[in-house]
Amino acid sequence: MKKILVLLFILNSVNYSNAQIENDKWNITGELMLPAGMGNKMFKNYLNGLIYAHPKIQYKPFKHWYVAFGPKYMYYKVNQFRIPFEPGVSNDSVSNHQKVYSMTGGMHVLGGDVELGWTSWVGPRLGLELGVRGGIAQHWFTTSGTKAYGKQNVVAAYVEPVFSIVLASDEAVAYRWIVGYNFTGYQFTGSRIGSTSSGGYTEKDLKAPTQSIFVGFAISLYFNNKRSDVFLDEPSE
Repeated sequence: MKKILVLLFILNSVNYSNAQIENDKWNITGELMLPAGMGNKMFKNYLNGLIYAHPKIQYKPFKHWYVAFGPKYMYYKVNQFRIPFEPGVSNDSVSNHQKVYSMTGGMHVLGGDVELGWTSWVGPRLGLELGVRGGIAQHWFTTSGTKAYGKQNVVAAYVEPVFSIVLASDEAVAYRWIVGYNFTGYQFTGSRIGSTSSGGYTEKDLKAPTQSIFVGFAISLYFNNKRSDVFLDEPSE
């Protein structure tokens, strides 16, 4: 119920001018999202997602179908309170190891993808999009553990189903609410971040693929649309 009320509030906040985006063939979109680990239990508990940035160029060759492509960057920070104490990585001179942060650092992800999907305007200012992204990304694990035991880098393919609610602000700009899910083709274990402990996890806990859910917002600029607010298009003197 709360989610419905929030959505209605956002819809009411949109400028109620004639904001239909007539030419929606091309747009450039900047997405900013928050990822959270899923699937693999160790990945879910050991790494906290902080940012997922994804700019893209989108083209609509048919009435309800689009294609897009762009780079991506993600960063997950090590959850230093969940990882067992690692001698040689933490400050093992402290007698009470529970007071010592076991590890610092995180995982950087840099890649690129192509997205195919369905899109439709269901009102003058409201649109829906459903797409699937596929791409390849490089994963760099840079922690106090990898400095001690050796670097861990992984190149892996990924697939992301994505759903977006599009809210047109005027004839050329729209805002988006995004939710999606990431499936990445590598297995996460403690050794990736330089941990030598099993942490109490079983083989079954680690068999699940590395996955993430993500939610966030975006802004889109549609090309070749005249804006009714001509002041925005006039050069400053």
